[in-house]
Amino acid sequence: MRALVVTLFPILLGVFPAYAVSPDSQRLIDRAAADCQSLENGEFDAGDAVTKIELRSQFDTVQAELVDESDYACSSAASLYCGTGGCMLYLIVEGTVHAWQATGWRLIEWGPDRMLLIGRDGGWCGGAGADGRQLTH
Repeated sequence: MRALVVTLFPILLGVFPAYAVSPDSQRLIDRAAADCQSLENGEFDAGDAVTKIELRSQFDTVQAELVDESDYACSSAASLYCGTGGCMLYLIVEGTVHAWQATGWRLIEWGPDRMLLIGRDGGWCGGAGADGRQLTH
């Protein structure tokens, strides 16, 4: 029983071993770190920006990585990575990098499918960023 408690304790605390990010993710992080450092020698923290995800449909399953700039921090620039329209979100699938300006994201289950839902600013729908009427288009 004691061995079980010792084994489960890190899991309950959410402590998991770090995994190596893909070269594409590392390039995005390195570029963001260089941008931070170039502004008054800022100190960069990637936080938990990289998330491994699985997307699936009834036909296929793919492993992917998300790099979410909303988790980045730079000591010399509070808004270097995000603006009023959101932050850059990168999806890396099989070596291809897709990018969106996003206000947030989540994985959703829809029947047998797992999809990435991306929140977008209203400006992407032909209106002002905060214009809720654009949701009907």
